[in-house]
Amino acid sequence: MEIYSSLFGIAKSLLSEDDAQTPELIFRRGLEATSADRGFIVVREGDSYDQKFDVLFDRSGTSTHERRFSRALVRQAIQTRQIIHSERLSDDPRFAGVDSIQQIGPCAVLVAPLYHEDQVYGVIYLERRSRDGGFSEDARRLLHEFAEVAGLFLRRALEREALRQRNQALERDLFAQHDFNGIVTQHHRMISLLRAVAQVANADASVLIRGETGTGKELIARALHVNSGRRKKPFVTLHTMALSGSLLESELFGHVQGSFTGATHDRTGRIATAHRGTLFLDEVAEITPEVQVKLLRFLESGEIQRVGSDRAETVDVRVVAATHQDLPALIEQGRFRRDLYHRLKVIELELPPLRERASDIPLLVDCLLRKHWKRGGEKPRFSPEAERALLAYAYPGNVRELAHIVERACILSTSPELGADLLPPELRAEPETPAFAKKRFFDLTKAELEKAREAALRDVEATFLRELMQRHGGNVSLAARASGFHRSQLQKLLAEHRQGPKDGGRELTADAKERLAG
Repeated sequence: MEIYSSLFGIAKSLLSEDDAQTPELIFRRGLEATSADRGFIVVREGDSYDQKFDVLFDRSGTSTHERRFSRALVRQAIQTRQIIHSERLSDDPRFAGVDSIQQIGPCAVLVAPLYHEDQVYGVIYLERRSRDGGFSEDARRLLHEFAEVAGLFLRRALEREALRQRNQALERDLFAQHDFNGIVTQHHRMISLLRAVAQVANADASVLIRGETGTGKELIARALHVNSGRRKKPFVTLHTMALSGSLLESELFGHVQGSFTGATHDRTGRIATAHRGTLFLDEVAEITPEVQVKLLRFLESGEIQRVGSDRAETVDVRVVAATHQDLPALIEQGRFRRDLYHRLKVIELELPPLRERASDIPLLVDCLLRKHWKRGGEKPRFSPEAERALLAYAYPGNVRELAHIVERACILSTSPELGADLLPPELRAEPETPAFAKKRFFDLTKAELEKAREAALRDVEATFLRELMQRHGGNVSLAARASGFHRSQLQKLLAEHRQGPKDGGRELTADAKERLAG
C-alpha cells in the first residue's frame, strides 16, 4: 500500500471544503483505506461527541445486538489520544474486565482519535470480522498518519460549521428583531444590506439608496422608517420623475394661496407633511437645478419656505433618497450639485440587481405565487421547463419584472401547474446561437476541426463560469459547493479564463471573453 499516495488522495478530496460532507468523507476514506467491514465516526460538538456516519451500525436497519460497540474504546482513544488496535478484541487481556467489549464478540478493532495539536475533534471506529485476520500493518500505519491530517480538516470544518450556524442565528435574529415586511431573501449580499439597514435605522442622517429600477429601493426606505424611532410618524413618498420643476417645488415645500395661477388655497408640502417622520425622494437625480438649491438649503438648516411666502418653518424630517443613475457622472456633467450629493449620501446603501442574487429567484417565485394565485384549495407551481427559464433569464426589470411575470402566469393558467407557454416571449426565446455554432470551415481538415472544437469548449466554459459566478455573487466557495467542483478546480478554471497563453492559460475567442465578462 502506498501510504503517502493514499494520504495525498484523501487530502485532495478534503480540500473540496464542503463542510457538511467533511466528517462523512473522512470516515469513508478511512473505511476504504483499511478494508474494514464496518464502523462509524464520532464528531465533537461542544463538550460532547456525537455519532455522525456509519456503515452497518444504522439503527433503523440492524438489531441492538448487531450494532454493539465499545464506548469504552472510544472514550480511551479520546483520553489518551492513542490509536487502539486489537486483533481479537474478546480475547485481549487489556480489556478483559470491560463488559461492553465481551458482548461484542470476536472481531478486530482499530480506533483512532482525529486530533490536531492538543485537541481531539473526533474518533473513527473500525471493525473487521473477516476470517483472514485483523488489520494489516499498512492499514495501521496509514490510519496513524491519516488521524492527524483528518483532525486538521475536521477542526476547520467544525469551525466553519460553527460560523455558519452563528450566521444563521444572527440572520434569524435579524428578521425576528426587525420589521422587513415585503423583503424576501437569503442571499448574503441582501442579508449584509439588511444588517446595515438595522444598524443605521435609528440615525437621523440622510440615506442614499442606489440600485437599478425594480430592485426594491422603496422597500428598503420603508424598512429604514419602520425600524426607527420615527415609525409611528408619517412615511411620505415623492416620485420626482413625474413632476416638472415648478410643480416639484410646490409639492416639496408647499405654497400659499395666490402664489401662482391656480393656487386657490394654501397647500402643505411633502416635507412639512413628513414632520417627525421620513421623506422618501425617489429618483432624486431628476430634480431640477433650481429645486436642488432649495432642497440643499433645507437639508442644511432644517427650514422650509412655501412658494409665495416669506416665512420660514422649522421641520424635523429624515430624508431617504433613491436613484438608479450614476450621480457622480451627473455631477461631472453639471446636472447635479456636488454639495447636495454629499448631503444626501451621509449613509449610502446599494441594492444588487436580481441577476446578481439569482439564488433568491425560487424564494421570490414561491412568495409571488402565493400572493397572486386566487383559486383556493390548489397549490400552484411552475413546471421544470418554466423553472429553468425563470432561473436563466437576466431580468433587466429586476424583482418588479419577475412579479409581473408570475402574476401574468397566474392569471392565464387554467391548472395549478404553470407551463413555460405562460411565460413572456423573451423568456421562451431560443438562446442566441453561440459563435462556435456559426463557424464556417474553409480547409475542411482535421486540424481545422480540432481548432474549432477547442474554441467551442472555451466558449461553453466561459458561458458556464459567468453564469455560475453571477448566480453566487462572485463567491468561489459557494459556487464550487453548488456546482460540484472542488474549490481548487474551480479557481484553476477561472484563472485559465482570465489569462492569455503567455501566462500558461488558454487563449479565448472574442466571444468567450465577452461571455465571461458578462
